[in-house]
Amino acid sequence: MQYAKNAAFDKTENLDLVTLYNEMILHLHRNLNPLKYAIITVLVSRQFPDLEEAIKFLGAAATRLEEKKDAAFLCRIGQAEKRLNLG
Repeated sequence: MQYAKNAAFDKTENLDLVTLYNEMILHLHRNLNPLKYAIITVLVSRQFPDLEEAIKFLGAAATRLEEKKDAAFLCRIGQAEKRLNLG
């Protein structure tokens, strides 16, 4: 989580977190604490240059977390934040 929180990843031209997520974290999501997984997912979503892609990304994660209501809700909050940024 500390790695994903690093401010160096706030720039959208660097997609290292997205790559790490797709290559490793996505496959481990069942073994991770659901809330930590949701937090990492929200942090990774800030790297998407297109807000619509970020919204879809968070929606897919929320669907994977449907049985864990609090974690899915956190992903939905991330989606809402991106929608607000769209206007």
